[in-house]
Amino acid sequence: MPNRNRGSGCSMRCVRPIAGLLFCSLVLAGCANQAPRRDLASPATAGSPPLEKTERESAPELPEQARLQLSQALIAMRDSRDEEAEPLLRALADEFPGFVSPRLNLGILLLRGNQAEAAETALRQVLQIDAENSVAQHQLAILLRRQGRFQEALTVYRKLLNGKPDHALAHRNLGILYDLYLDEPRQALAHYQQFAELSADGKQETKMWIMELKRRIGTGEKLAAGAK
Repeated sequence: MPNRNRGSGCSMRCVRPIAGLLFCSLVLAGCANQAPRRDLASPATAGSPPLEKTERESAPELPEQARLQLSQALIAMRDSRDEEAEPLLRALADEFPGFVSPRLNLGILLLRGNQAEAAETALRQVLQIDAENSVAQHQLAILLRRQGRFQEALTVYRKLLNGKPDHALAHRNLGILYDLYLDEPRQALAHYQQFAELSADGKQETKMWIMELKRRIGTGEKLAAGAK
């Protein structure tokens, strides 16, 4: 298997807004001629999407002061001032336990701060409120993969894609899981190809990955045929 950097990294993408301002995390090995191949999570901040409630977060909305506090926390996250954002998000999550956004962003913040146990707790609490929350599912799958809990990560990715088959980054990261960690090149190829179809940047990013996997699969088939 080619040597690839499996470290963490950061990028920005947009994500579905939920209950208050939703900022979704910063979470992204490659051969010399390849794009980096590592987990890419939904981004931390990319502007100020409009306030919007999920179905599970029915009226009343967060009070105005709480929304201002949430906005302050998200701005601090955007500016990498996590030490300021964390207590604000914790206070909001405790005071308004039925709202997704404070706890979700707390989980994202804790994950990027390598507080895995606390991040997992926060993300699973989000999924207790909204079991189909694709942002929390995606973050949780990344966390599980980083901890080497590959089958658990696989289960979460499958559930996410079952509910949201057009989630481009989930296809990308599931492809990486199959490729680098589960040694299932055919499955990896299918998900890289899906990512390439769904993402404007996907074709260029995964071009070398797809070519490499096709070579691996072809070589494996030739070896299997020769062994018969």
